[in-house]
Amino acid sequence: MLKRRHGSSVVVGLKRHRSSVVGLLLPHDAVELILERLPVESLLKFKSVSKNWKSTIESRCFKERQLIRRKQSRGPDVLLVPLTWSCDGTDAESIALGSSIVSTVRLPTSSGSRICHGSCDGLLCLYCVYTPSVVVNPATGWHQTFPLSNLQLLCLDMYDKPEDHDFFPMPNLGFGRDKFTGTYKPVWLYNSSHFGLPNATTCEVFDFSTNAWRYVHPSPPHRIYDFITPVYLDGSLHWLAEGEEDTKVLSFDLHSETFHVLCKAPFARDRFPFSHNMFILDNRLCVSEQDSSTQVI
Repeated sequence: MLKRRHGSSVVVGLKRHRSSVVGLLLPHDAVELILERLPVESLLKFKSVSKNWKSTIESRCFKERQLIRRKQSRGPDVLLVPLTWSCDGTDAESIALGSSIVSTVRLPTSSGSRICHGSCDGLLCLYCVYTPSVVVNPATGWHQTFPLSNLQLLCLDMYDKPEDHDFFPMPNLGFGRDKFTGTYKPVWLYNSSHFGLPNATTCEVFDFSTNAWRYVHPSPPHRIYDFITPVYLDGSLHWLAEGEEDTKVLSFDLHSETFHVLCKAPFARDRFPFSHNMFILDNRLCVSEQDSSTQVI
């Protein structure tokens, strides 16, 4: 009976103090290496094991290492993201995520929403010029809506007075991360002349810490091709911009919040704009040029 009681008490002790036993058997560095290999769904559950595990999983360094390991060990998490408008009167967008497991995330967004180019650390940013935008984590279903920018208020004013304008500009929102502070930043960059504003362009950045938009000065002196989606890479957002002789690649550093011309795009201006696009290939910024029935990079 004593052995059985002793044996049962050991089993109970292991169940009640599992994290303590694991901590005694393995150093914390080894535990971190194991956790890095787990999917997001498991990490969310293991945050409740102990305060030490919760602190580790929520740390920025761990998130960055886990993201790198996932990219190295598997293909893209999201292969296809179609947007569908709900017909049941709930006024919500439905996002179907195609990966190893197909899932659907419902969001409080309006009809006509678009997705910023690519994803940033697994986060997607959906926007519409007439309604509040939203950032979503498809893996967990978490999402956060942020308020209208000054640009969107101008678009709403134009929508209410269509007789004053021949067309409605449709700028594209950029979304990226300051790689030094880890802060995520939505960015509007648009041609000022469409709204009767001075300067060539106007730039607005959203600050999640203050939940407010703010202007960035100075904005670039080169008009952008605002129908081409900005692309995020390595802490910067990139646009194609007009030049006197050549098309330019314009870069915005999300840490210093400054613009500079990255390079002159290697193609003739007179063939631009509708035959070109920007994208990321092997962690490099690329521009594609469509020539008749062929497409070259």
